[in-house]
Amino acid sequence: MCTRNAFKKVVESYASSDPEVMAELSGARFENGRLVLKYCGFDVQATYPQGEVSYFGPPPSPGGEITHNEKILLLQYLTKASGLPVRGQWLSFLELRGGQLHWLPFQKEALEPLAEAYNGRREEFLERGRQHGGEPFDQGDAGLVVPVLPRLPLVFALWEGDEEFPPRTIILFDAVSEAYLSTATLYVLGIQAMIRIWFPGDTRFEEVPSGDS
Repeated sequence: MCTRNAFKKVVESYASSDPEVMAELSGARFENGRLVLKYCGFDVQATYPQGEVSYFGPPPSPGGEITHNEKILLLQYLTKASGLPVRGQWLSFLELRGGQLHWLPFQKEALEPLAEAYNGRREEFLERGRQHGGEPFDQGDAGLVVPVLPRLPLVFALWEGDEEFPPRTIILFDAVSEAYLSTATLYVLGIQAMIRIWFPGDTRFEEVPSGDS
């Protein structure tokens, strides 16, 4: 997914799609030659048909530039969106089709860093999530459902560690997610959303290892 070829392919698909249909199915809006949508609480835009992705308005601070991976996943979301409603049924990454193939790296790149960084910082974990539109979710010691994309929410939950058990986190995907993005792209979405919300400006995981979607 991180390759130049993947970006070229998704731009070609985006440019050949009807922008008004993409807007309707994805929950974006089409205006003045661009599609505008919310991503982790930020307004982002994709010019049409060029597929140039950037912030719509001033960039967040801290937050950093929109990464190559994020540009690909945002364009894929726009081109592949089904328009189906959120189901409210939650799956772990392992339960997604083919999720077992990326399960170990997903734990190392997303779940473990989040658990280690926010162990003992429950209130800060919740506050950062709320700043990005998160609402309380009854899971773990601290849980939030965050509208990462207009029709693609994610659940982030934290269990704090103690003398017997290490801290842990979980990221849950709505059952409709696979009607919007492939499992490989949901892998990237989970990691990038975690960084955007809880590690703003951090570039350690910018080049997420994954195959082309």
